[in-house]
Parts: sequence; structure tokens; C-alpha cells
Amino acid sequence: MRLNPKEVNAIVQAFADCLSPITYKLYLFGSRADDNKKGGDIDLLVVVANEFKSDVAQKKTTIRSRIFDSIDEQKIDITVATEDETLKDPFLSTIFPTAILMPSGNE
Repeated sequence: MRLNPKEVNAIVQAFADCLSPITYKLYLFGSRADDNKKGGDIDLLVVVANEFKSDVAQKKTTIRSRIFDSIDEQKIDITVATEDETLKDPFLSTIFPTAILMPSGNE
């Protein structure tokens, strides 16, 4: 994983603050999940129950802002999906196997 501890903590805390009490799983994927690559934006996948997907999607801007309260601004992509979508969606099914589960305090 090519995130430093400060970045990991900022990301994890922002999601915890913005999504409490929703249960979710947070994954890092893409180039930042691969120690052999360089550069790249921070790609995050948050997996939630179907009934929370819309609510979480609406909070993406707030989550980014909260992250940037702790670290320098950079490109962060947040994808919101359900567990079922991670299995059926062509894009998600290709990235999900190499995604890294981020620590979270809500499960």
C-alpha cells in the first residue's frame, strides 16, 4: 500500500466521522494499492448495504473535505457499491480481488 500512516488515518477517520453509524467496508484499490507502481490518485471503494448506498454517495464531497482537513489535497476517487455489485459489476469484479481492506472501527 502506497499511503503513509497519516494518510491512512485521515481517510479512516473521515469515513468513520461521516458515515457513523452506517456499517461499511472501505478498500483501497488501483495504483496506490500496488507497491510496484508510482503516482496515481487515491481510489477508494466503500461497500455498504443497499439501503445506505444513496446516502453514502451523497456524502462523498463531505468525506473528501474531511480528509483534506488532515492531509494535503490530492485526487481522491470514491466509489460506493453494494456487496452484490462487487460481484456482478464488470469494473468492480476486476478491481475487488486486489483491493486492500482499510482498517475501520465500525464493524
